Amino acid sequence: MNLFLDFDGTLLDSRKRLYHLFSFLVPTSKLSFTDYWKLKRAGIGHKEILQKQFSYQEDALADFQQQWHKLIEEPEWIKYDTAFPGVTEKLVELKEKYALCLVTARQYHTVVQQQLTELNWINLFKYVLVTAQQTEKQILIAQNVAVTSADWIIGDTGKDVQTGKLLNIKTAAVLSGFLSKEKLMKYQPDIVLDSITNFNL
Repeated sequence: MNLFLDFDGTLLDSRKRLYHLFSFLVPTSKLSFTDYWKLKRAGIGHKEILQKQFSYQEDALADFQQQWHKLIEEPEWIKYDTAFPGVTEKLVELKEKYALCLVTARQYHTVVQQQLTELNWINLFKYVLVTAQQTEKQILIAQNVAVTSADWIIGDTGKDVQTGKLLNIKTAAVLSGFLSKEKLMKYQPDIVLDSITNFNL
């Protein structure tokens, strides 16, 4: 059986990276870490935040988006990522039952490989699939892995749940990432968990 795992928000706590980069790109922002993530977990995107709270116009929004994509995986910001507590032990446990497949919408495969190596996770995964933001997760999975209906996908976004449904596999949404339970339930995952460490199927 395969277990497909999202990276940011599922295995890694990347909230500090996103918050610090936002604060860097919007130097007038007075949003605290808590305030920023309250907005994000409510499903409010950067565009709405910048328009409503900072009166950004189209040119400024476009510049923010360009700089965000350029910098988000640079070492200066990646250094803020940390593994969620208990994830390493859980991955070791899950590897005994599943073929683990990391599937992420990150831009750079080299950055993912570097983080996996630093975390001592690199040998736990049978597959490491990176969309490079050029293809959809379900297409990348279908092209590389023989999927069965017994497989699972675990992620922290509605997109991850949708990916699982398109592949006709089981879906688990975790609350450790970027969306609230209320937002995630709209996508009708098979189960909702506080974190991946609670996955015992």
